[in-house]
Amino acid sequence: MFDTRKSDGFTFFCEEPRNQVTVHIPTLATIFARHGNSAFWALAFTHSVISTIAPAIGFHTLPRDTVEGFLWGRSFQWGYFKHPPLQAWLLGWSEAVAPTAAWLAYLYAQICVLVTLFAIWRLARTILGPGAGVIASMLTLVGIHYYGPPMATFTPDTLSAPLWALTGLFWWRAVVQRRQLFWFALALTVAVSVYAKYVGLLLVGVLGVLTLITPEGRRELTRREPWLALVFGLALVVPHVAWIIDTGGSSLAHAVSTDAKADSFGMRLWFCFSFLVAQVIEHSGLIALVVLCIGIGRSRPRTELLIEERPVSERERTLLLAMAFAPILIALLTNLIVGGEFRQGRGTALFAFSGIAAVLLAGPVLRLGRLKVAAAIALTMVVALPIINAGHHHLRLAWGASVVPTLYPAQALADELEARWNDRTALPLRIVIGERWHAGNIAFYAKAKPQILLDGDFRISPWITRERLAQEGALVVWHPSDRTMLARLRELIPDLEADGYAYASPAMRGSEPTRLAYAVIEPKLVDPDQPAGLDY
Repeated sequence: MFDTRKSDGFTFFCEEPRNQVTVHIPTLATIFARHGNSAFWALAFTHSVISTIAPAIGFHTLPRDTVEGFLWGRSFQWGYFKHPPLQAWLLGWSEAVAPTAAWLAYLYAQICVLVTLFAIWRLARTILGPGAGVIASMLTLVGIHYYGPPMATFTPDTLSAPLWALTGLFWWRAVVQRRQLFWFALALTVAVSVYAKYVGLLLVGVLGVLTLITPEGRRELTRREPWLALVFGLALVVPHVAWIIDTGGSSLAHAVSTDAKADSFGMRLWFCFSFLVAQVIEHSGLIALVVLCIGIGRSRPRTELLIEERPVSERERTLLLAMAFAPILIALLTNLIVGGEFRQGRGTALFAFSGIAAVLLAGPVLRLGRLKVAAAIALTMVVALPIINAGHHHLRLAWGASVVPTLYPAQALADELEARWNDRTALPLRIVIGERWHAGNIAFYAKAKPQILLDGDFRISPWITRERLAQEGALVVWHPSDRTMLARLRELIPDLEADGYAYASPAMRGSEPTRLAYAVIEPKLVDPDQPAGLDY
């Protein structure tokens, strides 16, 4: 015999005992119905704590994009040749305040995850109601891989996720709920998004179209708040726009750069298909949980938890689905037009609303079962995936990978090369020259905290000039097998030859030691009259 009970938007089913003296043991359904929000946030914070500690212990070296951000942050600029400046600003500030706590980058990544989940949770509860909102938030946390292990790295992609989610939330508050002050919150968030990564403008474009084509959007545009907010937002981004104009838009070019170019229309279609399949795989957890707990046809489980969504109007439904699906469709169309292979990670921010869309499409009544299995899967993913992510790098090295970036012996190499610099000159090491990985790690882990002249190109690192290079000298670093980089460096220093080699023991016994070539460029040996920059 079963009894049905209600709690905060949930209806849960519990078995009525024959012996009334028997003490009721709460089921997962009753716990979730009564404490769903607490359960979600407990999982979210547990995931964030483990995702901060696991890479801090398991990685020997910060991921390369994070190292690059730290190095840019050693010089304040309104932009950098690959990305807008927000990541570099935050990491530069972090290094200035806590120079020996590079692990804080893992914490910043998890703060991004939590802010993303908070915005999704608030929007989901607004649209779907408290019960369905918790389910949508849980699906986002557990079911979308982007908000798991990939977010262990603090990058512009990581920063774009919470800003994307907040942009959607604040737009909904301003346009759909007609709360005028949220126009200014929206303007601030969009401006910050410009400083984080330009992908956020994709959502802004979608929301702009939705504002213009819907009656409530056009009605809001008759008020003064949207226009005052627009002026406010534009004023905030003027310095970065001026930097883009002054530097020729290298960061804009990088935003649409690709890993490979198609030489036929069929290859363009293949690149689009590959990108789409990668995004489906990223959603495999969400798809699996929906099939498991809701089921299809005869595979539907016995109902343990019933959730009735808040009545959602057809207009709200259309708006939410457009927010969820239009950006990926535009990204695929852009991929087709550009004719290149987009990196999978560019989808990080695009799917913040996938969990809400999944619940909306499955509703308006959710009949959930197999809760024990789903809870076990969720707990396993939250706890195990961050640990597996930190540990599988060691397995890659054991299985013969020649280079695993997070297990690079950067500190040992930096100590040795900095000591050799100190043996040659009385000046502290202020400049390292070379590419972002080998030379970048030396620059980041050197105790003197030098800046880097990336690829020997003054246009990429404008904070370093020929005059400064002549005055301070530099340590040039390259991998002996990288003939292309050596050729680039010789455009700056024509007679460049290795002064010697630095060696570091491998992270795992039986692997090859790491060897780097280096040259010490003493002060006054670089001709400041040579033209700046390299042509390639």
